[in-house]
Amino acid sequence: MRLFVRYLLPLLIALPIGFLLLYPQLWRCMRIGQTPGFRLLNGSPGVYVNQAATARQTSQLKAHVLTARNRISRFWGDRRGQAVLIYCPKQTDYEQYCLGGEGAGCSLGTPWGDSFLVLGPEGNNADVIAHELCHDELFARLGWWRVKRQIPVWFNEGLALMVDYRFSPPDLWDKPADTPAPADSFDVDEYQLPFTQRSVLPLSELESTRDFFGGGYERVMLAYQTAADEVSRWLTTVGRANVRVLTDAVASGQEFRQVYRQLELDKRARRTPPPKRPAP
Repeated sequence: MRLFVRYLLPLLIALPIGFLLLYPQLWRCMRIGQTPGFRLLNGSPGVYVNQAATARQTSQLKAHVLTARNRISRFWGDRRGQAVLIYCPKQTDYEQYCLGGEGAGCSLGTPWGDSFLVLGPEGNNADVIAHELCHDELFARLGWWRVKRQIPVWFNEGLALMVDYRFSPPDLWDKPADTPAPADSFDVDEYQLPFTQRSVLPLSELESTRDFFGGGYERVMLAYQTAADEVSRWLTTVGRANVRVLTDAVASGQEFRQVYRQLELDKRARRTPPPKRPAP
């Protein structure tokens, strides 16, 4: 008992404090309910809006959150994520809650289970929100530690692009009534992200956050395309239902890469017709 009080207890107290000191944006997210200038969005639990948002922006946000949450429920079969959403229509506010202040939105999570999705000036969009909610859904099903230690970033980002209709066709897995396919939509077999280059990055170079987001803009865009190409190929082969099969298996202790590969092998084996017997 003395050993615990003297050494382990201070360590357990110091770790979360140190974590928050390293990431002040996360501390601000955790205190959003007590932060002047933000309010809960009526009819949308867990959504905070900056007072700078106009009535039109607030109305749009409510509709976009509903659309994105419904899309996540269809993709996963249900919705378990409980992330707090924070909408900052001004870039200066966004930078206070999202590290670097880049992109339309970002996800933050803690080892003890809290999760936050921060939306910037360009984030009031159903696709952006669905993208970030997909990250949160994976986090909710596997936990912070498993996501960080076992799930390669290319899969996490590629999966989020499957519900982000800016970059993937809805008919890859769904034909949602609330989001009609664009007039210039294309067949899944011709699926291609709207970037200037095709995928050339090996997945082994996109395992970690540093690997995936390192380099300049073109390299990051190429990383996104590589991830989307791989996950869309796998998803087209195994089907949407096997996304849950995969995450359930990882949650039970199985290794991601083994399950990911085996699900595809099993599906292909079932599709392959048996060899014809020679005529007597």
